[in-house]
Amino acid sequence: MVIIPSGSVYIGSYEEEIGRKRGERNRIKATISSPFAMAKTEVTLRQFRVFMEETKYKSNVPIRNGEPLIGCNYYDGKSYGYIAEHNWENPGYPQREDAPVVCVSWSDAKAYADWLSKKTGRNYRVPSTVEFEYASRAGSSAPWFWGTNPEKACEYANIGDRTFGDKYPQRPTFPCDDGYVYTSSVGKFKSNPFGLYDMVGNAWEWTNDCFHIDLSNAPVDGTSLEDNTNNECIWRTPKGGSWISGVAWGRAAVRSRDGADYKSFMLGFRVAATVEKK
Repeated sequence: MVIIPSGSVYIGSYEEEIGRKRGERNRIKATISSPFAMAKTEVTLRQFRVFMEETKYKSNVPIRNGEPLIGCNYYDGKSYGYIAEHNWENPGYPQREDAPVVCVSWSDAKAYADWLSKKTGRNYRVPSTVEFEYASRAGSSAPWFWGTNPEKACEYANIGDRTFGDKYPQRPTFPCDDGYVYTSSVGKFKSNPFGLYDMVGNAWEWTNDCFHIDLSNAPVDGTSLEDNTNNECIWRTPKGGSWISGVAWGRAAVRSRDGADYKSFMLGFRVAATVEKK
């Protein structure tokens, strides 16, 4: 875990930002009043395996149009679709034990954080959207914590690069080469100034926020955007992009929308925690 200091930074994006997607948060100042802790890396396959073996956890099966979605969503170079045989142990491509676990839902991520809290006595959680972007930016208001140059991305991130483009030539890519088609071991690239790795790329990461189109009244203090007091909502908000993401989908401001029980071959998570006051 890394201590993320309190402070302020501009999150979201300007209309003219490179690759800006519709639905991104308009540029606004976020202020974190108290330090918090965040994992240096995404939760790995090895770490998630310990959780699964100890708890015998059974993941929720999402329902679409009245039918269960068995397995995990996958892209074959032409289209996306659920593959019944795919799961966190087999996302459809070779996985290293120290690579980020994928094919896990927001519900799975929350269950892992709850288990880790009970196991350690420390209160772990899925980070909020603002916490994630604040930590990713590490004081920068540019599209990436390293600045504005997409050609430098491969120093800091496993993203949709030329290596990836050789296999999937129809996909947009960054103008650089990181050497990986799929996920890499966590912490393989340079960290951001807060000492966090893979805050852009490798795997999309779940955040705790309910997804809302309108963010005009969304909190900017690090708390999660909820639908009600029980924080029950259908959609959650992944952040950070992945190994498949080109410039438009691999920036600090970008956000996605996925069902709380949705599973994808490019979607994982990391944990955050409250810093105990002494």
